[in-house]
Amino acid sequence: MTTSSEPVLEWLCLPGSAGSLASFRDFVLGRGRAVGLAEAVISKIDLVLEEVLVNVFHHAFEGQAAGAVEVGCGPAAEEGLFLVRVIDPGRPFNPLDQPPPDLDGDIADRPIGGLGILLAKEMSHRMHYQRRDDCNVLDIYFSAA
Repeated sequence: MTTSSEPVLEWLCLPGSAGSLASFRDFVLGRGRAVGLAEAVISKIDLVLEEVLVNVFHHAFEGQAAGAVEVGCGPAAEEGLFLVRVIDPGRPFNPLDQPPPDLDGDIADRPIGGLGILLAKEMSHRMHYQRRDDCNVLDIYFSAA
């Protein structure tokens, strides 16, 4: 018998379009509440999930038909953490490799974008990206306490 450190997640697969956002949110937040996460953690998950999914919906499929997006969630293998995994078959994009936005310059002179990735990094415990089977796989961990 082999043991795996891979968490057991519940999954929802929907079209990679803005019309799927509410269903993904209801699914993940409902699962978080079902395992007893505090509302403060639920709020963080909500903000980060929306940011990540909206980026996928708007950018992952540029120039091609939107593919199906899968979202899995549940307690992580590492005790005390809740995992949200987002998988999309869009163009390769590692949000963790993006440079931090310039927060010191005049707001009128700053380039558009980058703040959502910063928000997601700041509000989560940690994030991990990999390209697997021609898909982007983003793991977002939240402290369950």
